[in-house]
Amino acid sequence: MKWGIVCSSNVKKSFSVAREVYQFLLKHGDVFPEKSFAEKMNLSGYALLDINKKSDIVVTVGGDGTILRTLREVEKPIFAINSGGMGFLAEVEAKYAIEGLERVIEGKYNVEERAKLKVILDNRRLPDAANEVTLQTGRIAKIMYMQLFVEDELFENLGADGVIIATPTGSTSYSLSVGGPIMDPSVNAMIVAPLAPFRLSARPWVIPLNKKVKAKVLPKSKETKLVIDGNYTEDVSPKNTMIVTGSEKKARFIRFGETFYQMVRLKLVR
Repeated sequence: MKWGIVCSSNVKKSFSVAREVYQFLLKHGDVFPEKSFAEKMNLSGYALLDINKKSDIVVTVGGDGTILRTLREVEKPIFAINSGGMGFLAEVEAKYAIEGLERVIEGKYNVEERAKLKVILDNRRLPDAANEVTLQTGRIAKIMYMQLFVEDELFENLGADGVIIATPTGSTSYSLSVGGPIMDPSVNAMIVAPLAPFRLSARPWVIPLNKKVKAKVLPKSKETKLVIDGNYTEDVSPKNTMIVTGSEKKARFIRFGETFYQMVRLKLVR
């Protein structure tokens, strides 16, 4: 089997766990470490695109941010080891890393596919979103104005700090914090949630993934940012049009059987 390894550079614990994982996996096939981790190990490293091409399974060590960064370029199944904070998307905690990998090697797992969002800015495709794409004011405490369409039909015309368009996976993240619903990952829909809207009647929408949601920033807005999964950013102006729809690509996670509802109960209901 061929393995990729991606490690968080922000958590000291991640490196020691990733080093142990690397040494273990060397006994079970070829291993392709990401460049930043490889440099610390004095190894030859690989870009995420190359890891995606060469690997059968990609192991991430870190938190949800590491997983989302990996999903920008990787379509192969991800086995996520949490060495960060909540680790909602991860499958095992760091202390169970080797035990979990042994189960993967034995084939005692399934692969869960989750929807991603395709993001088009004008005629240019940006990275897909596994969690959410956000249009937000680039100036703190300054409201922005926008129009939102489903296909070509206007459904929101509002002033707000921004808008979040989330996948079912992202329904438990930023969208949840602004009052969006928790969505079962098997539901083929996206959530459109206004961010601090300046209108009492503005509420989150649930829209099918096969529809196109279009967002247009109005001229009286000042600086505006487009952010994908918290790690990709573009400046947006009233001259630009953003279109979001379901992607043909999927996020793939290795799972041992714990359900989405168990994860919500264990990690979100405290």
